[in-house]
This record gives sequence, structure tokens and C-alpha cells, in this order.
Amino acid sequence: MIQLVSTSIDHCIRAGSSQICSPSTLLLYICRRAMFKFDFEIDDEDKTADFLLPKEAELEPSPSQIEQVEPFAEHTLPALLERLPPLISYSPLTISDAASNVTLARRDLFDARFQLISGGRGDVESESADSALEFLDAPSDLVPGVYEGGLKTWECSVDLAGYLDTLGNDKGSRFAGKRVLEIGCGTAVPSIFILSRLFNGVQDVETVVAFQDYNASVLELITFPNVVLAWYMSPASEEFRNSATDSELSAADPTVAGELNITPELKTAFLDSLRRHKISLLFYSGPWQSLTAHLTEKYDVILTSETIYRSESLAHLIALLRAACAGPASQPLCLVAAKVLYFGVGGGVSEFVDAVQKDHKGRVETVWEKKAGVGRSILEVTWP
Repeated sequence: MIQLVSTSIDHCIRAGSSQICSPSTLLLYICRRAMFKFDFEIDDEDKTADFLLPKEAELEPSPSQIEQVEPFAEHTLPALLERLPPLISYSPLTISDAASNVTLARRDLFDARFQLISGGRGDVESESADSALEFLDAPSDLVPGVYEGGLKTWECSVDLAGYLDTLGNDKGSRFAGKRVLEIGCGTAVPSIFILSRLFNGVQDVETVVAFQDYNASVLELITFPNVVLAWYMSPASEEFRNSATDSELSAADPTVAGELNITPELKTAFLDSLRRHKISLLFYSGPWQSLTAHLTEKYDVILTSETIYRSESLAHLIALLRAACAGPASQPLCLVAAKVLYFGVGGGVSEFVDAVQKDHKGRVETVWEKKAGVGRSILEVTWP
């Protein structure tokens, strides 16, 4: 506990930049850190920890909730870099069903929460930040039109990353030169996996990786920090790490929890690496139908996980999947990872398959499934 207090004080001072946190804020941070560490971390001996499993209460909105619509927005790299806190705390996420040993670094939930309560909100509007703070603590995880669960890592996103690894992509060669879109990305585990492979080798063709989530705060607090961590844990950051004078620089080891100092030099090195590896990153927030309306180019790889839980939103999701897919001649890869059934809200694989095949004349093939416990599948969708 003494070590936790000491670490928390140091984190509080550094994350607060120009001001030291109040005693009440510090105490709250210590309590929250302890809570998240014990209740929400993945246990290496139990890869299906409770925090990954959507519970019925988390999926069933209250009848009193009024659905809202977030405006569409594109978020630039300079803006997202500016909003990063001075320090990011992270923990390992093991992809158990991968073909190789895959461990990704993922920002801690308690750390995202601390960024908000310490006032390090960047340019995030106060109302948006307050909403994100509320849902980091809320017992119900999904509120249609307000918050769609992007702050947590859901089980099927881990399944999807593992499946991508089985496709074979030595040093990212399978995805190099492709346009990749993850819909409803949240913690973006599948796309982070792809980036980790792309950062392992220098490509001679331009690759685009686009991230979409309903909530802008999710992109800023979770998605983008995870992108930076993927770069830092890869060989792409080696030159920066070797030249850095920061004695507290973390080892590039995603299997060990740690903290990463976000310095101006690190930000510059990150941007330089993107240029060197010919990787372009795009970030969009807002509802699916708004992205469909703003699409200007097609994608070769379209990924989504845990997004078919609500029957009411299926039409918009399927419309975006179809609109984003390049033509059949390009042989696009469209993968949907989902629970077989989402209890309490009626969504699930059968309803999705029916909608794709009957209403859109598409074809759905199950390419991966796990029947034990709550059934889970990965579906490959093709369009005429």
C-alpha cells in the first residue's frame, strides 16, 4: 500500500502538469487504482475475466434513457497528440488464441479516469469529459446514443485479434498497402495488433488504418493512447529509445505493466515513424450513418467486434459495412466478431446473418467459433 501511495503521488504530480492534485483527488485516485487493479485486470490464468464479458445489466438500457446522437467528427493526429497526458499507465493484454505469442500493451482504465479527475482533459469539452468519467464508474455499460461501451475491452475484440494472427502476416506484409477500417473500435485491439505487425518492418507502400467509435472521448482517452503504445513497444521506436536521455524511460516490453512518459521528443519520433513506415492514421467519431455519408474511399479490410448487440442499429451497421467494402474484384476482407446471442437486448449472430443475406443479398461464413460458455463467432461477410 505504501508503494501504491508513493507511485500515486508521483503520478499525480506529473499528470497534473502545472498544478498538484488536491488531497481528495489523490485519495480518490489511490482508491480507484486499487479497485481497477483488483477487479478489472485480465488474469493470465483466466483469459475470460469478468470485465470482458458483457453482462445482461450492461447491455440493457433503462427505459427512461433518451437516445441522443453524437455529431460526426474527424480527429487529427496533432490534436490527439496534444491531448495526451504527460504520463500513460498500461498493462499487458495477452491474445490467447493467436497463432503466435501475442501480447499488446493497453492503457489502464484507472489511468484514463485519473486524466479526467485531475483536470488533464486537453480540449475535450467539459460535458464530454464528465460523460466519460460517469461511464468509467457506471454499473450499466451501454446507453444508446450516449455511450456505446468503448472504454472497456470486450472479449470478441480479443478473439478477432487472435484470428488475424492466424491469417499469416509476417512483419505486417498481409496488411501493408491496405486500407483498414475498424468500426466501433473502442480499445481497438484488432487494429492495434495490425499496427504492431506493421511497425515490425518498413513497408514500401502506403497503408491506412482508420478508427471509428461513437464517442470522441473514447478515441482520445483509450484508442489513441493504445496506438502510441503499439508503436513504442515495437522495433519502430528503437531509434528514439536509444537516443532518449530520460532515465525513467520504460522498457519496450508489452508483457510487463508500466508507465510511459509522453514527451515532445516522443511525439516527434512517433510522427517520424509513421512517415518512415508509410502509415496514415484516421480517427472518426459519431454514429455509423454519419460515417457512411462521409466516406470518400473504400477499404480493403473492415473489422468490427461486439457491435451487433442492438437490433435497432443493425441496419446502420450493415449499410456502413457494405459502403466501406471495396468491390469484389479487390477481394476485401470484412470480419464481424460477436456473441452468438446478447441476452436482454435480442441482438445476435442469427439476426445479423438474416439481415445481411435477406435484405442486402450478402453472404456470411463462420470462419471461427467457440461454443463453450457464451458462444462466440467470427463471421466473414462478402457482398455481391
